[in-house]
Amino acid sequence: MRCKNILPVGLMLLVLLWWKPLDVSACSCIMPPSPEEALDKADAVFSGEVVEIVENKKFFGGAYGRTVHLKVDKAWKGIKESETSITTGYDDGDCGYSFEKGQKYLVYASASNMYVPGTLSTTICHRTTELSNAAEDLNELGEGQEVSNDGSQEETLDEGIIRWWVFGLFVLGLLAIFLGFRYKNKRKKARG
Repeated sequence: MRCKNILPVGLMLLVLLWWKPLDVSACSCIMPPSPEEALDKADAVFSGEVVEIVENKKFFGGAYGRTVHLKVDKAWKGIKESETSITTGYDDGDCGYSFEKGQKYLVYASASNMYVPGTLSTTICHRTTELSNAAEDLNELGEGQEVSNDGSQEETLDEGIIRWWVFGLFVLGLLAIFLGFRYKNKRKKARG
């Protein structure tokens, strides 16, 4: 009876002895690119003030890290609204950038699924920095575009008009199909 128990215990010991833990590496970055290269690589570059930081709930395959809400002052790329949100990690080995509420930043962000699927995110490997430390970047990037509520409202209005046109064309297409079937059925009845 003891021999039957030795085989499973022996196999478990073998597995434990040969099992190698997975290699884990903390976040490390090469030298950041120049401001011009970082602008080309990023999907959005803007300056703004942090108005809120929200902790994302951790769950498998979903949100992770923090969502940072910013009031945008100027934009160089990808931002037209006066407020935007980006995601980042917890800055404890997951490459997250440490934002503080009330501080102003120059943000380089990329479309990513790293922290929250389908969002703009930034890390310590981007050139994101406090605005007070961004003199080199601001000199190279130039003035940037002022962002105001008026521009975002016009953009929303234009998007609304486009949506109504698409909806109208869809309804007209359905109406044409319905009338075509109705006409076809009338012709069949007239012949038969």
